[in-house]
Amino acid sequence: MAKLDEFESAFRSASKRRYKHARTHIEKVLVLTDLDAERTRRFVADVDEFATELNDKAVWRGADGGSYQYADELLAIVEDFKPDLICTYRNLHGRARNFPFSLGALVDVLTQGTTTPVMLLPAPSAEGRLSARCRHTRRVMVLTHRMTGADQLVSFGVRFTEPKGDLYLAHLEEEEVYSRYMEAISKIPEIDTETARTTIRDQLLKEPRDYIRSCIEELGEEGLTMQVHEVVEMGHPLKDTKRLIEGLGIDLLIMNSKDDERLAMHGLAYPLAVELRDLPILLL
Repeated sequence: MAKLDEFESAFRSASKRRYKHARTHIEKVLVLTDLDAERTRRFVADVDEFATELNDKAVWRGADGGSYQYADELLAIVEDFKPDLICTYRNLHGRARNFPFSLGALVDVLTQGTTTPVMLLPAPSAEGRLSARCRHTRRVMVLTHRMTGADQLVSFGVRFTEPKGDLYLAHLEEEEVYSRYMEAISKIPEIDTETARTTIRDQLLKEPRDYIRSCIEELGEEGLTMQVHEVVEMGHPLKDTKRLIEGLGIDLLIMNSKDDERLAMHGLAYPLAVELRDLPILLL
């Protein structure tokens, strides 16, 4: 039985999930504001300039603050236009825009009540202009705690990274979760704790590294000119994500915001979306 188990483990270790590139189709973009018509026009123009990597033929539509106020009216606009991407900002039609405590009810509805990717941007100025830091997407980070198999996340990262820009594929393994399992293992006499501590850690980090290596190979074969960088670490997700974003000068962060098992926003996405208010974040 031990030999059979060793064979099965070796077989599974040799089986590696590879990235397969797929072009993302973004042909219609909806920009939602709570501004008047003129300031909304300015904001839409700025967002269009920021998202230069979208299809030149993409249709842009702005919905100003007078066209809706409540969630049902908002969803009706989305259903009517059927956008491939929604761009907006936190605390839409809310009074707490400058307070980093929530995203606001309407943004919660957008991220969890629709299947459309939502890009959260810094709030516009009093004149309706997008923040001056939102001018390029030269440095894009795809962030997840489960990089292996994250084809959609990577493909969106590729779509938004400027030619000859830098795409960072970041997998952050939670140190606290790993430590809790190691503590449990240390109490089981049949398992060698030190061997488990080393081999489990190595395997947890090896799998995303193998997958990212396949991303680099696949994108190289596609002839894309961006530089793809591997960021695989174990640590504190919120603190270390902030450190990486600041240290690398990231222009756009891309994350998953939902999964099949919950209605609330997925994992690390919510606290990062709430706190990183000056950073454009694309939620899939």
